[in-house]
Amino acid sequence: AHAGASVMQDDKVVGTVTSGGWGYRVDRNLAMAFVDPQLASVGTSLELDLIGMRIPAEAIEAGPFDPSNTRPKG
Repeated sequence: AHAGASVMQDDKVVGTVTSGGWGYRVDRNLAMAFVDPQLASVGTSLELDLIGMRIPAEAIEAGPFDPSNTRPKG
């Protein structure tokens, strides 16, 4: 994900990515985005429009982390 990408749902733009990057401790690509409040519920299915490609996305809880520190990369 990269800043400026559109957040989509049902072919409608519902938000914008503000930043993104790889979450090494959670082994996921993470994006921070502004979205319509009703779509910010955990589990909501969305898509990111990245240079014309639609990438599946899902709203998750804020602050994903690895509490048991089982995935450190180094």
